[in-house]
Amino acid sequence: MRAVLLGTGSPPPNPKRRGPATLLALGDERFLVDAGSGVGVQLVQAGVRPYDWPRVLITHHHSDHMIDLGHLLITRWIVGQNAPFEVWGPAGTKRQMDKLLDYLDWDIEIRRAHMVKRERPRVTVTEIEEGKIIEAGGVTVSAFSVDHDPVKPAVGYRFEGGGRRVVVSGDTRPSENLIRWSRGVDCLIHECCEMAKTSWVPGCGWPTLEEKIKDLASYHTQPEDIGRVAKAANPGTLVITHMMPASVPAELEAAAKRHFDGPVTIGEDLLEV
Repeated sequence: MRAVLLGTGSPPPNPKRRGPATLLALGDERFLVDAGSGVGVQLVQAGVRPYDWPRVLITHHHSDHMIDLGHLLITRWIVGQNAPFEVWGPAGTKRQMDKLLDYLDWDIEIRRAHMVKRERPRVTVTEIEEGKIIEAGGVTVSAFSVDHDPVKPAVGYRFEGGGRRVVVSGDTRPSENLIRWSRGVDCLIHECCEMAKTSWVPGCGWPTLEEKIKDLASYHTQPEDIGRVAKAANPGTLVITHMMPASVPAELEAAAKRHFDGPVTIGEDLLEV
């Protein structure tokens, strides 16, 4: 089973990192976790043509994790794919997809006007709870709750197949439930959205930079904690993703290694881990 980091960035634009997205594949069976900015281009660069873009598993409904769902949906239909676009995610996913189809309605109908007997793009949505959700192509996928309050629900995903176990955390602060689901896996792909690197301007919603950092850090995993999470879960490899533009990879690696003595990889876009 392959895991390819398609996007390792966060909401602030970063020319070196696309938005959050990870491709899991075993043979021809593929799963896309999240659909951050630029995910379509990254899929093509990873060798997946639009006609074959896979089902999508959403971790939560923050915009940076699903902003390009519309691009995936409409582009695979434009190139001729009529099979339903599969989207899996926590409660609220169907509502989000219904609104997305409403947003795309004008474009869809304008395109159909010069097509012959072409149906509208179809979407199938499966709203999930914790536990096993998919068995396909030799891969078992499970979902589990993580701690991303005030964003509820939010989940991570565990993939088992081809003799390999991989967990993708989604967005979370240090989570005991994630540690339980990740214990002993071959690869833990975990966020480390370093809020000390955020910016601040008047009127941004927080009266001071310090208050903004404190608030946002409360529902993400910070460098001082990522190694503790990995030590408790004891994966074969820790892979750090969801990084701020100003984060320094060497500093994140050093922070993780203060508590975790296993292999640490700092994610880069299109890196296979």
